[in-house]
Order: sequence, then C-alpha cells, then structure tokens
Amino acid sequence: AADVFAKSDMIVKVKEPQPSEWVQLRENQILYTYLHLAPDPEQTKGLLASGVTAIAYETVTDDRGGLPLLAPMSEVAGRLSIQAGATA
Repeated sequence: AADVFAKSDMIVKVKEPQPSEWVQLRENQILYTYLHLAPDPEQTKGLLASGVTAIAYETVTDDRGGLPLLAPMSEVAGRLSIQAGATA
C-alpha cells in the first residue's frame, strides 16, 4: 500500500483513511473517499497536516443540491435497520 500512496496523484477509497495512512498522504495529492470528519477530529488534523486535497463522497452535491453519493448508502442503512430491529 505504501507504494500506491507514494506513486499516485489520486487515491480513491471507500472507507476513511486510517491513522497509518495519514502520514503517507501528501501535498498535490487528491484523496477521494467517505471521510466522516465530524466525529473524528484527529483524522481532520492528520489530513490537514498532510496537505492532501480531500474530497468527501458524503459532501458531493448535484445541481439540485442532492447528495447522489450518500443517497445509496442511506437507502442500504434504512433497509438494514429493519432487520437489525427485528433481531434486537
């Protein structure tokens, strides 16, 4: 993984970067992933320190102000909540 981070101008992930990955990110690199920064101030500090340009899937909006990348995840969570509630 270190080789990928070192050679890539853009890193595309699904899950937020782990602390061991923060130090591998650098200026002039783009990180595109779900970030979930609100509950994780340490991640925010790590990303800022790296100088990476981070784009969070959950903040991408369409022309109407919708959240097209977050909507499918919300739909899955909604469907799973029924199953989770049924087994609780």
